[in-house]
Amino acid sequence: MVKKLKKQYETPTEAWSEERIEDEIELMEEYGLRNKKEVYNAEEEIRGLRRQARKAAASDDEDQELPLLEKAKSLGLIRENGDIGDVLSLKTEDILDRRLQTAVERKGYAETVLEARQLVTHGHIYVNGERVDVPGFLLTQEDERNIELRMPEPEDEEAENQEEQEEEE
Repeated sequence: MVKKLKKQYETPTEAWSEERIEDEIELMEEYGLRNKKEVYNAEEEIRGLRRQARKAAASDDEDQELPLLEKAKSLGLIRENGDIGDVLSLKTEDILDRRLQTAVERKGYAETVLEARQLVTHGHIYVNGERVDVPGFLLTQEDERNIELRMPEPEDEEAENQEEQEEEE
């Protein structure tokens, strides 16, 4: 029997909220997201970080604080001298800014975020020398420095024409 995977995000509890829906649509357009599920995934990531920050702040235990702060710093969500308060003040846009799709557009490899998404899904983007084809891949600061675009070389039309002529003979 195969174990059924549960979804990794929570949907809104209210069925209809015009303001929430408009905000989600605005985020989808600004960051080139395919559907609202990607917005919900980003919101869930922020909720998880905030939850850990609240637990760490309540316990006053540095052992809980340090891994959380290191993770947030490596993702580029907070500054080097940031604290738990900075983690608690994160917004959904902070996570969406760390996505590979957004970084590709910001680096100038694509003119729009939708074009950047297409470059990523078609496998033209490499991070640390490895091909990554997931637009929602969260980049660390180190990963962001090592993004490369590798487009396939167009074949010469002359070479193709010569091959066709040889086949005909």
